[in-house]
Amino acid sequence: MPDAIFGSYGYTDIMVSRSTDGGATWFAPVRVNNNPEPLPSGLGTDQYSPGIAVDKTGKVGVCFYDRRRDPNNFLIDRECAFSKNAGTSWSNKKITKKNFPAVPGQDVLVDRRYMGDYDGLASDFTKTNSGFIGAWGDNSLGNPDVKVDKF
Repeated sequence: MPDAIFGSYGYTDIMVSRSTDGGATWFAPVRVNNNPEPLPSGLGTDQYSPGIAVDKTGKVGVCFYDRRRDPNNFLIDRECAFSKNAGTSWSNKKITKKNFPAVPGQDVLVDRRYMGDYDGLASDFTKTNSGFIGAWGDNSLGNPDVKVDKF
């Protein structure tokens, strides 16, 4: 871990824990993002701002920002993962066509360091359709756009 301004920097992963008894006990957390780390350089990449949902089939979905494809840990993609076995194992899928830099400070009414106001993941609460709809802020064109994808 490289030194940060105030100590060391730990790269973030997306973790999910589950309970089968209404929350009385919990299984150990499982890593959702499946990228190998550390990188050949010894460094890592960040995954952050997850959203989670469960569809009518019991499939669990998680979408998050992901820097695995940038060895400098700067450019972002949107990644989604799903589990068909209650969160025991995960398959990842890149959603964005092109990675992009974070562009915070675009809304004068929101904290200038903030990015992620439009992130979310949902399933059909009527249980009519399976799968997920995910929304995120995409800056690949140089300005923030809200994108939506079904997976």
